[in-house]
Amino acid sequence: MEVNPVNTPHGAVVLIVDGLSAPFIYPELTPHALDGTPLEKSKLENLPKISKESVRILEFRAPQTFTEGGHSVLVTGNPGADSELVSFKDATIFDVLHRKGYLCIAVMEKGDSWSIRAKQDVILRDENNSIKNMKIVLEQAESSSDSLDVPEELLQVMEKAADKAPGYVSSKETRGKYNGYNRWGVETACDIVKYMARNRPEQKYLLTVNVGAVDSSGHHRDNYGYMDCIECLDSEILPLYKLCKENDLAFVFTADHGMGFSKDNSKGGHQSEKFTDTDEAQLVPMIVNAEDIERGILRGEYNQEDFAPTLLGILDIPDRPRFAEGKQILLTGHANLKVELPERGSAELRKNGNVIASLKNDDQFLFLGLEPESTYMIRASLESGKHLEEQEKKLTLETDSVVKFTEKGQKIGENRDNNPESDQNSGKNSTSAAGFLKKDSKASDLSLKNLIGYFVIGLVNLVGIVIIAKILKKG
Repeated sequence: MEVNPVNTPHGAVVLIVDGLSAPFIYPELTPHALDGTPLEKSKLENLPKISKESVRILEFRAPQTFTEGGHSVLVTGNPGADSELVSFKDATIFDVLHRKGYLCIAVMEKGDSWSIRAKQDVILRDENNSIKNMKIVLEQAESSSDSLDVPEELLQVMEKAADKAPGYVSSKETRGKYNGYNRWGVETACDIVKYMARNRPEQKYLLTVNVGAVDSSGHHRDNYGYMDCIECLDSEILPLYKLCKENDLAFVFTADHGMGFSKDNSKGGHQSEKFTDTDEAQLVPMIVNAEDIERGILRGEYNQEDFAPTLLGILDIPDRPRFAEGKQILLTGHANLKVELPERGSAELRKNGNVIASLKNDDQFLFLGLEPESTYMIRASLESGKHLEEQEKKLTLETDSVVKFTEKGQKIGENRDNNPESDQNSGKNSTSAAGFLKKDSKASDLSLKNLIGYFVIGLVNLVGIVIIAKILKKG
């Protein structure tokens, strides 16, 4: 129920620019080399235009400054995430969106770890991860209860894009190769958006796009080549942005990590110890456009693990990935509330003693367009007449939240929202990445003990064999 009108996007396109450092593109920031030298920034035309129509988060910091880590954090909302954590059930935004009927499509030149690939319905990826020897392959997820059927015509569009890929990097000039590598990713994304708008207008979807030439420029060229590659990408992205606006898709522009340089006219890095703690490696852009998004610059300190709950919030989905620790950045000006019951029943929402919304005949209810920082009373009952542990719950809604009711005497795990008030009303999430890592540690200890045991047994057997051999020799 829309308590107040909302304009939920029909889906989202997330453009992840591998290795793009915010200080090289944000006017408020200045990039510096490790020796303290101020570095020249990219001269941009389109990103400033897009930013004026969007929200731009000024400080958005990556906790892991390498490709696998950055992508894993983005999709899970967990600051310590890796490919293994991504593979867990319900661990990613893709898992949440699949449950909501979204198709998950990806075009990834980098960041396509095995576990991220497995979460897509269909993906194009560079099997060689090489600008010089680009080899794009098309992969589909194995059929499961969560996966959706990928339209045959969409597969044809993506196969055609894969066949054309080598032509984008055929230039003999270094600049042309790098620019073509990024252009292939952006133009392929445009082709997919056009197809979906024309042939599957009813299907909601998430298109994840990673372009990899900016990162490669930082490593293999110098800071001037890096800056030039950013400028070339800037000249390519406006058509994709416009397609998103025309087709009611949220447009999200970000990066997995940044890039640092030791001195002017040097090759860059981001993962080694000397770079990893720098603003140039940690600060990445975050620019979001959607109809309900409030425009302007958002100041304050935010982290990459906030990305997953924020993206779901833009799509008006209160659910969170299983191990998410990040907090939703409320960009829409409204909050949403999901109410879960143990069986079919009804839920009533009150504000200042007045009933403002009421739903029944289900076990899950979604109230959209609520006022942030407002206090609400939720009253619930079951059709069967069974008693609930609590009949009413009160919460101050700061961001999207999930509130769960249980039958009297029944225990329940914590809801997965990030709202402190809701935590008090619904218990605490017992599943966390810390628990995941702790289990791994215990497993390692157990494996070590088993290994020692096997060694002792082997040693005893070996001694026994030697003794028997001596006895037989004497005999």
